[in-house]
Amino acid sequence: MTNLDPAIAGMLAHINGLGQPDMADLPVDVIRAVMTENCRRMEAPPPSEPLTVQTVSLTGATGPLEGRLYRSAGGGEGPATAILYFHGGGFVAGGLDSHEMACRRLATLSGMPVLAATYRLAPEHPLPAAHDDALAILAQIGQQGPTWGLAPDQVIIAGDSAGANLALATALDAPPDGPRVAGILMFYPVVSFVRQFPGRARLGRDYLLTERSMQTFTALALPDPVGRGDARYNFLERGPMGHCAPVMLLTAGFDPLGEEGEALADRLLADGVSVTHRHCPSMIHAFIHMTGVTPAVEPLLSEAADWCRQTLKSDGSAVLSP
Repeated sequence: MTNLDPAIAGMLAHINGLGQPDMADLPVDVIRAVMTENCRRMEAPPPSEPLTVQTVSLTGATGPLEGRLYRSAGGGEGPATAILYFHGGGFVAGGLDSHEMACRRLATLSGMPVLAATYRLAPEHPLPAAHDDALAILAQIGQQGPTWGLAPDQVIIAGDSAGANLALATALDAPPDGPRVAGILMFYPVVSFVRQFPGRARLGRDYLLTERSMQTFTALALPDPVGRGDARYNFLERGPMGHCAPVMLLTAGFDPLGEEGEALADRLLADGVSVTHRHCPSMIHAFIHMTGVTPAVEPLLSEAADWCRQTLKSDGSAVLSP
């Protein structure tokens, strides 16, 4: 087995030595504050390349939501295909501030606009609220994209953890009259609420994301156990997914969600989907935020950004060059 990245190992030794409570033992408002602070604390300073940042008013399934549009200053003229990004956080936490640096880097490295979207969070709004919002935001790009300088006819959808679950579900369930989903980028996705993978127990302590916190997030996001089997959130329970757009999926070797991410890659491949599976054996969950911890993260983000660019080029679509 590949060793854990030494810098990440040092960070985990420090965190685990502090004796801090598990996320499962914290009130929801504290979970949200701690998660945002932790994400930002692990990041390196933002890229030095010029970047414009615009606040965008999004419309979810039931009302207004916040968005933030990141665009490389040298991106060029005219509407451009965007990366629509859904943040992670167990459907309970996360937001524009927790994922600001990750979205900045993705925009800089890809040369593409990145539209960071929010969605309603549990427990105030259990699932399927987040999935409904994601579909509504995709439709809004088709209707209002040009007013933001975005192409209305196609998009790449991306996300991490719970946000990766939203990204794939939105792409699979997108109506035919909306923007075409040209690709799906997923970092360490949540894949199943009903299957038990050994890695959840084996890696569910001491590696930042714990089994207890995952159980808590599930209980908050899906309080009715019957609803946890809904195929919208459980991709391995879905019917054939051969209509899915090309996928890049990154998994981490020391992530309790890693095995289900690998199972998803295998299932998509079996269904005939074009899949680029990048396994990162020395990484842990949430590694996209760890640019300030280890130099191993930036090349992975660059690889993901390159995939987004190349995916558009391969089907003849225009893309902004950095």
